[in-house]
Amino acid sequence: DEHGNEFSTLKGLKFRWTIESGGNAKGTDILRFMSWKDSPYNTEPILEKLESQGSQGNKVLLEGIKTGSAKVSVKLVDAQHSSVPAAVEPLMVVANLFLLPPAANIIPCASLDYTANQFRGNRLIPVKLPSPNHNLVVPAELGALDTSLAR
Repeated sequence: DEHGNEFSTLKGLKFRWTIESGGNAKGTDILRFMSWKDSPYNTEPILEKLESQGSQGNKVLLEGIKTGSAKVSVKLVDAQHSSVPAAVEPLMVVANLFLLPPAANIIPCASLDYTANQFRGNRLIPVKLPSPNHNLVVPAELGALDTSLAR
């Protein structure tokens, strides 16, 4: 700061976090803030206290709503830090896909049928394979894919 003090922690300081557009969609259509009390995560008591007072601390939880790009910015709230510029970070939310089976050992010349599911809105939704939106790559030394059959 202007007095030459160095800070080793941001705990207890108030911040203003915002979600901004990062592409064609509104940022809040892509991401949303999740409260510490409504999450399964444990956090420091000071962050819970700030949240209960309607403020935000040095850490927040973000949840992807749908795929896309957004920007998250954070700025210190206290007037004495008004000269500190906001930090802005672009984030990308990607599809949460699961292959079934998730792992397999097969003998040479054998084949394995696989499927994919996408986790969307707390539900698993089957993904039709082959898909123009998704691509599975296997190193040549491990085997070959018949992408037309999902095999």
